[in-house]
Amino acid sequence: MPQDKATLKIPAQTKETRSQDRARIPVDVRRDLWVAAAGRCEFRGCCKPVGRDFLTKERAFTGEHAHIIADSPGGARGEKGESERLAKDVSNLMLACFDCHGRIDRHGRNNKFTTPQLQAMKREHEARIERIYSATGVMESLPLLVTFPIGQHVTNIDVDQIHFAMLENSNYKLFPQGSHIHINRSDFDFQDNDPDFWPRAEKALTTHYDRLIQPALVDRNGNAHLTIAGFAPIPMLMKIGALIGDKTRANVMDLPNDGWLWDKRDTCPEPSYIYDVPKVLPREVSVVVSISGKVAFPVDREVVEFRAELPNRGIIRKEEHLLSFRREFDGFLQRLTGAGARIVHIYPATPLSASIEIGRMLLPKTFEEIHVWEWQAPEWKRALQLK
Repeated sequence: MPQDKATLKIPAQTKETRSQDRARIPVDVRRDLWVAAAGRCEFRGCCKPVGRDFLTKERAFTGEHAHIIADSPGGARGEKGESERLAKDVSNLMLACFDCHGRIDRHGRNNKFTTPQLQAMKREHEARIERIYSATGVMESLPLLVTFPIGQHVTNIDVDQIHFAMLENSNYKLFPQGSHIHINRSDFDFQDNDPDFWPRAEKALTTHYDRLIQPALVDRNGNAHLTIAGFAPIPMLMKIGALIGDKTRANVMDLPNDGWLWDKRDTCPEPSYIYDVPKVLPREVSVVVSISGKVAFPVDREVVEFRAELPNRGIIRKEEHLLSFRREFDGFLQRLTGAGARIVHIYPATPLSASIEIGRMLLPKTFEEIHVWEWQAPEWKRALQLK
């Protein structure tokens, strides 16, 4: 016989609802946590927004309030006395997405994440958000990505990584625009081993500049700012730099293996440069630029060298290093023109950022012709012309 409905006993609370009641977070605490986390998951590496349904994109709270020290002694990282005291304390709460809350609480007291680890995640995330809130003199910048294989080395630039590096490198004063421009190998209908690669590459780069970059600069009515991240052969980076020129405001990035983040260590050595320009030069000269390595000298005309005192691939590691290089190389170019050089052949071994900046500084009004050569062992091959 079915049991009479009157005798059915429906439990007033499940274990889950009792837990929710015990740890119910006051409205003002939830508000403070939301503001501190900027509505994003605080688990390191996630940062997922929790203010919209990820499928419908409708506004909805999809986050959860995760305890660092569990609200009960038997929970993950729970401590008798501390669990009760900190159950509703904003300093002990992380805003988390559903998945990351599971990572934090899975297996209860056997969870692998420690209290100090989670406290560090919360501290780092909220400090980053505070820098964003506090930033003054903020400027928008259009990311320009240039990727092409260098020999056998191929890289794929993640635009989200570039966005993060822009914010970190500028101390959150340079913000990425909603769009970006990416010139990559798929934009070319030819390969780098084609015999006419460089003439076609030069034409393609100019076309891309005219079609993609120049209109974006014009749309900003003279207030455009670019952030340039390039991984490509040196002549290609110099050409992009020459097309953009020195009048457009731009930040140039480097260190792709470090997430395009400048080195913040105080112990990072400052590069120094050496050059000796004769008082009088012929009209046509070869300029060897040895920054990331030692360059084999060409033999068909007079050579002037600009070199780092200790050339190496990772020599430019800070934005200040790049600015210092610009100052030194600009002085070198002035000495060249003062000595009578008008046609310049560049033989470079330069970091990514320095390659772009050299292109920006080699102004056509100063020199009649500017040619860039590429090292293809065992000899130099003419690549392209910057003017």
